Amino acid sequence: MKRPIDRVQFLRGDLRGSRQGIRPPWAKTEAEFTENCERCDDCIKACPERILKRGSGGFPVVDFSLGACTFCGDCHKACTHQAFENHEPLEETAWQLEVTISEQCLSLKGVVCRSCGDTCESSAIRFKLKTGGRSEPLIDNDSCNGCGECFAICPNRSISILPSQRDYAA
Repeated sequence: MKRPIDRVQFLRGDLRGSRQGIRPPWAKTEAEFTENCERCDDCIKACPERILKRGSGGFPVVDFSLGACTFCGDCHKACTHQAFENHEPLEETAWQLEVTISEQCLSLKGVVCRSCGDTCESSAIRFKLKTGGRSEPLIDNDSCNGCGECFAICPNRSISILPSQRDYAA
């Protein structure tokens, strides 16, 4: 089933709905989330990392430029409107995200930088040594927990984190 797009996405030219923000961890599917979320900001207020903010239509989204998610579950616990999945324990996979690294990556340009790999607790980012002393970052999205630490620490914002398209294939 194809996801419907909202007015803002239409006006921005996002006719495929591919630029959707990242919802908080353990959020239900996009359709269920936007149907159940009352936009009360309880989850935003509950986030100790302060990485949740109001996005399109007033719905909460994650902003990894503000920091990483620690998967504390406070956003999930604060919601009284059934916008989140009921998972116990909360350590289960919070979301399916895909991380990509652009050609602007300092390491790909020959500058020694492994900030993203050094902060990746799940070891989803590794570096492969190439000729000339360059290191190529390799991402294992299956190992990635989606915390966003790599995005927050990247010195030139060459990392992108988007909802997995696998979630919307149907």
